[in-house]
Amino acid sequence: MQEKRLLYKMIFDVGSSNYTFIHNSNISGSNLSDVNSIVLSHWHYDHTGGLYKVLEQIKDEVQIICHEFAKSERFFRRSDEIKITSLLGKTRLEIFPLLSTSKIVNQKPINMKKIEDLNGNIVFNKKSYELLNINGFRIIVAGEIPRIHHIEDFKTFCLLQDDVIKNDSILDDKCIILEYEDKAILLTGCCHSGIMNTLDYIKSLTDKPISHLIGGFHMANASNQRIKKTIEYLMTFQKYKNPLYLFPIHCSGEKFLHELIRANSPDLKPFNASVGTVFTF
Repeated sequence: MQEKRLLYKMIFDVGSSNYTFIHNSNISGSNLSDVNSIVLSHWHYDHTGGLYKVLEQIKDEVQIICHEFAKSERFFRRSDEIKITSLLGKTRLEIFPLLSTSKIVNQKPINMKKIEDLNGNIVFNKKSYELLNINGFRIIVAGEIPRIHHIEDFKTFCLLQDDVIKNDSILDDKCIILEYEDKAILLTGCCHSGIMNTLDYIKSLTDKPISHLIGGFHMANASNQRIKKTIEYLMTFQKYKNPLYLFPIHCSGEKFLHELIRANSPDLKPFNASVGTVFTF
C-alpha cells in the first residue's frame, strides 16, 4: 500500500470573531501550525473574523489569498427601518448616527500591519489563481465571477469607496475548485455571485465535470421562482454519467434543501451536511 503524504494544506475561510473555527479545529484535532495558504471567500465578518487568531496558530509564513475589496469598510443593515438606497452616496460621517445606534453595523478593512506582524503574506487577486498543480491534481481559486443570470442579482449590501457609500456587488466572492483527472469538486463560501453564475464561470477554468458542490449557496431568502430556476439549471447544466452531489450549508436555507430533495431528480443527490463532516475523494 502506498504511504499517504501531505501535499498541501489550506484553510478556506476562518469563521467569525467568536473563534468557532479555532474551537472546532481543536476539538477535531486539526493541526493548524503547518498550513500553507488561507483563502478568504469574501471579506464578510462571519468568514474572516477569526483570521488574526488563526494566524497566531501558524508557525511559518503563510499566504493569504483575498480580493482588494478587503481593504474597504463594509456596512450591514440591522434594522428594517433602514433602506440600503437611503445610505448610497452619503459619507461615513453622515451615517455615523446609524452606526452608534446599531441600526447598521460595520466591518473594518483588513489590517495590513497586523497581517505582516503575524507572518502573513497577502495576495490580492481579481483573476483565477492556481494554488497547486501536481500529479494530475489542481487547486484553483476563482477570480471575479461575471454576473449573467439577472435572477441572481441583489442590492442589499454597501461599502465605503472614495469616501462615499456605494452599492456592494461583493465582487470578491470566490470559490475553490479541486480538480482531479476525471472530475472537479467545487467549494463555495457564500456564493453571493449565485450558483448559476458561478457554475457558468467555472466552465472557463476546468473542462472536468463537477461531481460535488459543497458550501453556502446563499438561497435562504431566494424567491420560489429563483429556487425553481436554480434546480432546473442544476439538472441540465452539464452532461455527466454520474449524479451531482450537493451539500448546501451555511446561508443555503432549509427551503432550498427541501426543494432539492422534493425534486427527486436522479441527476441530483442533496445531503444535509453538518460541522465535522469529513469528505474523502
